[in-house]
Amino acid sequence: MFELTGRPLQVMAVIAAVVLPLLSVYLWSRHRRRSSNPLLGVLAVAGRLGVILLAQLTAMLALFLYVNDQYDFYASWNDLLGIQDTAPQRLNPALLDAGAGKVESMPVRNNLGVVDDVLVWLPPGYDAGAATKYPVLEFLPGQPSSPSLLFSHFNFGQVASEAITSGRVKPFVAVLPPIMISPPRDTECVDVANGPQASTWVTRTVPDALISHFHVQPMGAKWGIMGFSAGAQCAAKLTLRYPTQYKAAVALAGDYVPYTDDTTGDLFGNNRMLWNENSASWLYRSYGMRGSKLLMVASKQDGWSARPTEAMAKEARGDANVTTLMLPAGGHNYHTYAPYLPQSLTWLANQGVLN
Repeated sequence: MFELTGRPLQVMAVIAAVVLPLLSVYLWSRHRRRSSNPLLGVLAVAGRLGVILLAQLTAMLALFLYVNDQYDFYASWNDLLGIQDTAPQRLNPALLDAGAGKVESMPVRNNLGVVDDVLVWLPPGYDAGAATKYPVLEFLPGQPSSPSLLFSHFNFGQVASEAITSGRVKPFVAVLPPIMISPPRDTECVDVANGPQASTWVTRTVPDALISHFHVQPMGAKWGIMGFSAGAQCAAKLTLRYPTQYKAAVALAGDYVPYTDDTTGDLFGNNRMLWNENSASWLYRSYGMRGSKLLMVASKQDGWSARPTEAMAKEARGDANVTTLMLPAGGHNYHTYAPYLPQSLTWLANQGVLN
């Protein structure tokens, strides 16, 4: 009934966290005025303690829901409980603020046979018969997260609409695919042997579907890719690995080397070359940018992204194709990075993608 990331549950938890302490005070005052029966006194004390304990639990729940909303640690109840969720990811475009543009849902089948909803944002005045096809920005969420949460937290519809109407960028189409195609597994946009083909999903399956359904440019000079957190890691490495498909990438709070843990499982099967090919750092050291561009945005207080970004910036020092923006403060959350979406769009326009 209540989604883990939904606003109604957060509101109810906050209300309960406020009301229950007041209720405990009320019960306490009633006990002091009433019966001297010892048994009733014990029951009254137990009731008050129960209400106090419940108040503490609801306060902790409200705090957890707020933090989870900011960081997307868990995207659903199944994710929280560690239950394999094989249901396709569905979205309701009517619930999203498209700004002056329009949001559509594009169903796409992945290699596991699951049809997921991919979010597509169309610019103001989108014309399927226009003489010139639209450039494309592929925007990747973190893991766990979803296209809808990413779109909402970055206020994408409003920001992109304003960038276009102000003339800072030309009209473009944005596509936001889920990257967790085998939830709750974190695939890091890797083509896993005998498993989810997460790299192919982002770089071929979704782009092919977009190109066949909408009036957009073929992959190449007019395609950019951007991501937040784990999505930033994907955006950077995929651009370095496929520079003829993406002209430029923006990595917001990214990492630049692969990692494996209990959320990823064995992604590389002890294949060191496959690990290398999924490391933005290794790809850059081995091949350079090969004509593509990279913008890295991180905060000095972001424990997940600051050091990897500084290390990658050191490797790229003197390379005009790599730009680093290090923020002075802010943690690994949407509040820190969402304000830099307008600047990122302008940067992509300056690289020739969104102009």
